[in-house]
Amino acid sequence: MATKRRPDSGISFVIPVFNEENAIADTVRRVIDQMKKLDRAYEVIVVDDGSSDGTFGAASTIKGITVLRHPSNSGYGRTLKTGIANANFELIGIVDADGTYEIEKIPELVAAIDDGFDMAVASRSNIAKRDSMMKRLSRWLYIMSIRILVGRDAQDPNSGLRVFSRSFVMTFFPFLCNSFSFTTSLTVFAFGGSYFVKYVPSQYEVREGKSKVRHIRDTLRTIQLIVQGVTFFNPVKLYLLLAAAHVAFVALPSLLLWSCVSVAAGTTYLTAGSLTILLLGLGALGDIVRISMIRSSGNVDFEHDPGALKNPASASAGDTTKGVG
Repeated sequence: MATKRRPDSGISFVIPVFNEENAIADTVRRVIDQMKKLDRAYEVIVVDDGSSDGTFGAASTIKGITVLRHPSNSGYGRTLKTGIANANFELIGIVDADGTYEIEKIPELVAAIDDGFDMAVASRSNIAKRDSMMKRLSRWLYIMSIRILVGRDAQDPNSGLRVFSRSFVMTFFPFLCNSFSFTTSLTVFAFGGSYFVKYVPSQYEVREGKSKVRHIRDTLRTIQLIVQGVTFFNPVKLYLLLAAAHVAFVALPSLLLWSCVSVAAGTTYLTAGSLTILLLGLGALGDIVRISMIRSSGNVDFEHDPGALKNPASASAGDTTKGVG
């Protein structure tokens, strides 16, 4: 049974931003409104990922928050890592600043954490209505792939509104993606590690501004992250899947080529296909070994992130805003 957490523990809410000057102020206001309802200590950390518009200036004018800034654009996940590494409280909340998420669900998410869940996620129940037919199909295939590989019900694996414990996320910090797929990698590792995850139904609205998602690149990166998670927690499943893929896409087609074309064609296909499957398996295993060695070596301090620039002198008395102009 999960252990309930103290309801008086503080919460750090991290808001990653990149070129969101028109939406950041409203997002922060809505987050603070919900934080005040919780009657507990809190902080709001805005991390500007090298925006080229007036996002940093707009955020810096908001009193009572901390503003960090990357010197250049480094990715959605890297931005969240900066905020998490600089957070002061054990509970961490995250939300995108594009106006799509139902921020008013924050109290329900925090309540789930207080009840013992390691992570609470706002599941966007109406997102299919916002998607095109092709995107709806690709999202369904994406979610089903995660469910099959991790063996858990991943309702909305890449939702950008969630609350979790800092100790939980720091366990997998070096494995988490620096790009758009950060939330997916966090979901995969949560399921792989048998952590308790709660989904809270929410609504999804039309975003402010233009999406920064690059679908082909981010989809390929997400597949890589899922493979990493499965290799880390259940390597037998991955290699069984590779074996099945070898039979279906290499061995059987090779037999067909031997019978219908020539022995040389079948042998060539078998050799090339077998080497491809072997290299995929070795690559997945090698990546996990690499990250595990980095994590265990202690050469990287995951408790402090020097990547965000801060200028304490820019904060006036009573203003917790920090950044570089």
